[in-house]
Amino acid sequence: MKRALKIPDMYVSLALGILAAMALLLPNGCGDKVALPSDLPAPCYSCGNVDTAYVQVNPTWTSADGMALNNPYDVCIGYDQFVYVCDTKNNRVVKLAEDGTFIESDSVVNPVAITQDRGLDLLVVAGDFFTTRPDTIFAGTDSMRIGLDSTVYGNAIYRKRHFGNEGFQVVWRADSPYYSRYFPQLGRDVWYEAEFWGIAASTETNKEYFLADFAVGRIMKFNSQDKPVPPELVSEGVAYGKTSYPSDVYFYTIAGRNYLAFAQGYGNFGAQIVSPINGTPLFTAGEAGLPPLVRFSARGFKQVVVDEQSNFYVLLAATDTDLGARHLLYKYDRTGEKLLEFGTEGSGERQFRGPRGLAYKNGILYIADTGNNRIVRYQLATDIQQ
Repeated sequence: MKRALKIPDMYVSLALGILAAMALLLPNGCGDKVALPSDLPAPCYSCGNVDTAYVQVNPTWTSADGMALNNPYDVCIGYDQFVYVCDTKNNRVVKLAEDGTFIESDSVVNPVAITQDRGLDLLVVAGDFFTTRPDTIFAGTDSMRIGLDSTVYGNAIYRKRHFGNEGFQVVWRADSPYYSRYFPQLGRDVWYEAEFWGIAASTETNKEYFLADFAVGRIMKFNSQDKPVPPELVSEGVAYGKTSYPSDVYFYTIAGRNYLAFAQGYGNFGAQIVSPINGTPLFTAGEAGLPPLVRFSARGFKQVVVDEQSNFYVLLAATDTDLGARHLLYKYDRTGEKLLEFGTEGSGERQFRGPRGLAYKNGILYIADTGNNRIVRYQLATDIQQ
């Protein structure tokens, strides 16, 4: 007669702990965010295990399917573990394996931002028409051109459904012209086209997503039927809980709670966190310990991602001298302490030229180095096997 094997309780507990830890590593979105416990230990800057350095992973990605990348504006790692690149001036979205192997591409006019929802649908912000209606204001001997000169980069949302064989289809388009501004010098309104620069799908299964409306200055929320949910989630302004020229939006989950981070091109509040439910700021003026309180004076496009330890990465398209250094990439821990800064103007290693896209997964940063027509990757130095 065989006796049942009795496993000591301590080993049962250990096994359950290992399984729980493995569950935390399951992917949950473009950028690969995971839920973590809220009682994380305090950062230790003298323990020898803090990730203070990233090294470039070679080779850089400069082409796909035999065609050189041309102004790639965004990069995203999906739930399906593929890498998606908005190859903007080539009018296509490229799908790559994690090692850079080409999988396929889809035609989209001027794709500038991409995300993937939990149903594995791809959502892209793109512009699909042209305008040649600039105006000139004369004030004395000076003149100023206003309005858009040529390409509309982000006026529509495209969806590629995971099921079926269709490519990207327009599911929502902004009015054209999009908004007006009165100029007393002209004595009339001047009309502008839409400019959307960021999109982020919820990590939930509800298929909601969020759009950075750069032109009007707001964060819009869309439901599963691709309809805007009024009113706007975040409205225009230069203050906490407001936005001015938002260029990126990012949805993530930590410790079972959902957050929406966004970056903006104007104003001191370069990145903020709000509730994805009602847009309420998740911090207050003077509150310590939140990276979005780091002030950025640089006017221009910024991108933001958050890793599984609540570290914030902020990518700048132009250097910010008020930060004390001329760098383009910054990393802050959840207490707001700067962990990392690098990236100067150029085309070498740890250099960028007008970078516009940022993604993160498993200790690796993916950067769309737009002006250099390449995707570069940087791996956490402590993760590299010697």
